[in-house]
Amino acid sequence: MGLETENPKLFLEQAKAELENYHGIQERLQESLGKEKEAKQAFEKDRAAVTEKIEKTIKDRQKELEQSYDQKISQSSGKIKKAQSERDAAKNKGIKERIADESAPLKQENIELKRQMQGICKREGAPLFIASKFFAVLYKPVSFVEVLILIFLFLLIFAALPLGLYFFLLKSKGILFLAGIYLLDILLFGGLYVFVGNRTVGKYREVVKQSIAIRKRILRNKKSLKALAREIRKDSDDGHYNLTEYDDELACLTQERNDFIAQKQNALHNFETVSQEIIRDEIENAEREGLEALKAEWQRNTEERISLEAAERETTLKLSKEFEQYIGKKHMNVEDLQAMIQILEEGKAQSLTETILKLEEGDKTL
Repeated sequence: MGLETENPKLFLEQAKAELENYHGIQERLQESLGKEKEAKQAFEKDRAAVTEKIEKTIKDRQKELEQSYDQKISQSSGKIKKAQSERDAAKNKGIKERIADESAPLKQENIELKRQMQGICKREGAPLFIASKFFAVLYKPVSFVEVLILIFLFLLIFAALPLGLYFFLLKSKGILFLAGIYLLDILLFGGLYVFVGNRTVGKYREVVKQSIAIRKRILRNKKSLKALAREIRKDSDDGHYNLTEYDDELACLTQERNDFIAQKQNALHNFETVSQEIIRDEIENAEREGLEALKAEWQRNTEERISLEAAERETTLKLSKEFEQYIGKKHMNVEDLQAMIQILEEGKAQSLTETILKLEEGDKTL
């Protein structure tokens, strides 16, 4: 026979004590769970802060390293741009001088040809007007451009001028005034054109013929001058312009910039493979003590929680095995156990079963 039969009062007191112990374990377990959660959050927060600090430091150091080399590369590029501009200016000057030198004979020939035309006019007693470009355009155009100018002048004088006068000044007078304007325009300008032509082309035919021949030669020379200038500008050989000093400077500056680019690449590679790990180790070592303390606190709370969970399971099993099967699950609470102890103390019952019945009868009465 067990204690529940021999001494039901002591049995109930032990059950009450074990139940109160179980409640105490549950309270401590909840408190331990809270502490464990707080310790875990504190550790993870600090660990995340350390990781962020490492990444930020690495990023900042890498940015500073890149900016340092980028500044050198930018300065070197600026020097190259300046040297290239100076070389281009020297080349353009050299091209102009070369064009001037190589075109000088043709230019001088054109000057002599113009003097020759004027000399012919003076020798033959012809007006110097015959040697002018304006005369050639009006009476003996020798180029496509001069033909276009002549057509434009005829349209201006014999079309635009009379129409303009009519529409802006005499439109209200009728169409006959337009016919009159055209007739007057033809008589005035046409007559002047024919008169001048007769006094020059008609009278000094040989002089005009020679002037035309000379003008054709001048135009051929001008075309040759343009072709010469175009050929010189297209010439890819810069040996004519004494640019060796500029080319040497550009080569030196370009090599300097390439060296800076290579140094930057090497520095970044070294940073990524060596310096980055050094920075990481330095920060982790500086923060290790604090992190380890937080982790230890978390582990202590975890161990306490595990211990309390084990105690809770053991106590639950003990209550079920040693007390609940005799007392009943519904009476496994401090209030009912205390009430049953009081029933036994008052002598209202002698056994555990009788005590439980008295308790239940009392509940029904209430």
